[in-house]
Amino acid sequence: MKTIAIAMQKGGVGKSTLTRSLAVAATDAGLNVLVLDMDAQQSTAQWAERRSAELPLVRFVTEIDLPKVLKQADEAGCDLVLIDTPPARSTEAPAAVEFADLVLVPCSPDIEAYEQLPRTARLARTTGKPAAAVLTLAQPNSRTEEEITREIFANLHLPMAPAVIHRFKVHRDASREGLSAQELEPESKAAQEIAALWSWVCAELQLDTSAPVHKKKARV
Repeated sequence: MKTIAIAMQKGGVGKSTLTRSLAVAATDAGLNVLVLDMDAQQSTAQWAERRSAELPLVRFVTEIDLPKVLKQADEAGCDLVLIDTPPARSTEAPAAVEFADLVLVPCSPDIEAYEQLPRTARLARTTGKPAAAVLTLAQPNSRTEEEITREIFANLHLPMAPAVIHRFKVHRDASREGLSAQELEPESKAAQEIAALWSWVCAELQLDTSAPVHKKKARV
């Protein structure tokens, strides 16, 4: 079982959207996926309640319960766990990072996010966990934002995922329906970006998506 923590001190950078999108991509690839929502606002858990599909399985979990739930997930045959962490200084994000095989750090192209980025990068470094930044909410067709953000990531010695997630309306529209962008508009640019990011994640974690599709959700 592999675990990904999606962490960033700044709120509003697309952590939950990234978590949901990757969870759906992993589910569509045939993996047994569990999403853990550690944010008290439970936006990802509420998204799951709006869904008509049973998968991916989503649970709200506290820092205290996290080790037990991860152990149960492993024993239940989960292939991938994604942990959506809250913003601001909290104990949930460090707890999630501690158990992660990969830390994804979503960062939007604005000064407030840039200012908070070093704290999350430092958290990943001090725990020795592999981490990569993901540029999110970028304006379509804006190369300047990407170039500036790439330079900031490089100065922090934080690798940047090759796929950029742009600010497309389909992400918001999909969320209202309890869907992801690739479910609502499979041929959209947004869906292509998520697919590219998912392919990169698979390579980073050496995830095997050639196994038969799971027909049942794990009991966690």
